Amino acid sequence: MVFLNDSDRQRAAIVLALMIWGVSFFLHFFWEMMQVPFFTGMTGARHWDVVWLCTRATVGDANITIGAYTTAAWISRDWFWAGSSWSRSNLLVYIAVGLLVTILFEYWATVEGDRWNYSELMPVISWTGTGVLPLAQWTFLPILTMLVGKWMFLGWLALRSK
Repeated sequence: MVFLNDSDRQRAAIVLALMIWGVSFFLHFFWEMMQVPFFTGMTGARHWDVVWLCTRATVGDANITIGAYTTAAWISRDWFWAGSSWSRSNLLVYIAVGLLVTILFEYWATVEGDRWNYSELMPVISWTGTGVLPLAQWTFLPILTMLVGKWMFLGWLALRSK
């Protein structure tokens, strides 16, 4: 990415981070709401309680996303990797960090922290104790986030250049 000056580069970095976080938030909120039946006590809870719980989980998901993105950017020394052609290593680091944090957090939340439990509908991977849906979430949504984020960011850059 070539920018005219440091101010434009800083502005673009902030815009990209906000786009990634925002797109991630939207996608993860939809996913969280769709998995409600796979957690105990959620289907019988009041609507706004479910929305509040899913919103809190989604903030965490979006924060994990930006953290995973930042890790990949730090390793590659390219904050704007999402706006260019992705290297396999950037994408793998990005997804791997999200998956690792998810496995650790799900283990803590379902075992050590007793924060929530999976319902009988949730398939679980025995060696991690992690539900299949949270793992699928952190396999597919990061890629979709990058696709949409790249599209939005390149559009923003094109509008700024006019």
